[in-house]
Amino acid sequence: MTGLSVSYMGLNLRNPIIVSSSDLTRSVDRIKKCEEAGAGAVVLKSIFEEQFLVEGKIPESDYAIYPEALDYMRSGSLIEYAPHNLTNLIEDAKKEVSIPIIASINCQTPSLWPSFARQIELAGADGLELNISFLPISLVSPSMEYEESHVRILKEVKKEISIPVAVKLMSQLTSVPHMGQRLADSGCDAVVLFNWFLEPDIDIKTIKTKSLIGKGNFNHSLRWVGLSSGRIKCDIAASGGIQSADDIIKQILAGAAAVQICTLFMHKGVGEIQNLIKGLEDWISDHGFSSIDDFRGDLSFKRQELTFRDLGEASAFFRAQYLKAYSVK
Repeated sequence: MTGLSVSYMGLNLRNPIIVSSSDLTRSVDRIKKCEEAGAGAVVLKSIFEEQFLVEGKIPESDYAIYPEALDYMRSGSLIEYAPHNLTNLIEDAKKEVSIPIIASINCQTPSLWPSFARQIELAGADGLELNISFLPISLVSPSMEYEESHVRILKEVKKEISIPVAVKLMSQLTSVPHMGQRLADSGCDAVVLFNWFLEPDIDIKTIKTKSLIGKGNFNHSLRWVGLSSGRIKCDIAASGGIQSADDIIKQILAGAAAVQICTLFMHKGVGEIQNLIKGLEDWISDHGFSSIDDFRGDLSFKRQELTFRDLGEASAFFRAQYLKAYSVK
């Protein structure tokens, strides 16, 4: 029988398919549907720093956030999924499902998170995912300053809790492997590549800016999973653009311990998980493997660098220019 079980951030998953943070995981009923469909784990719908601030009545001087954003929260637009609801959700879901439940918070200010991280752990969450995002728009702040913020937040959280912690990174980093290794050295159990945000657009009819739902870039994620796997000392989860069992296989070959999927399930329903599982099982069987560990990371940059004297196919991960790929023979 084909073995699909994996270890991710120290948690035992029956398969590497994780339903990522979204409306698909915002209630007990929806989490149960994910489990029944075959998911290996779920990441709960994220809550944001602003929601902590509104509910906790924290002085505005204690954090850095745009006043307009806080006013928007206080208006009630996003209060429904507030922090106390998250802890209640974790407690209730743990009574109903057996798959790992990973909480998710979007953070920027290090000092605000430790206490709530403790509450998440006490509520019974199996793990915590930190969505740390700093848009580098300052003319005077160097990239190192933004990256240092990730490490500070992680360290503050890790001081307070014992459950495993993952960091979901944005793709706009100067060096993904370096950032991943710094996080791993600071106690991070896994990094997720990547977080996909709202994208800006301009309506030329109304002459106004607007936001579009961001789309995950599968090949961008694949590149950095392949370049980071085996080189940073924590697990890696791939996120963005996964649409099929073939995509999952590619990410695992590149070195991913697990994959996070949202858009596919939003469009086709979580029942699609069974098709992914079947495709994964069939491929493993057809290639003579007995488990995912038999081939995970076989095509990572590090593994190929050790295998091919001239780097061979590994060059696909770091060759960003198109000369070789498009040259006419």
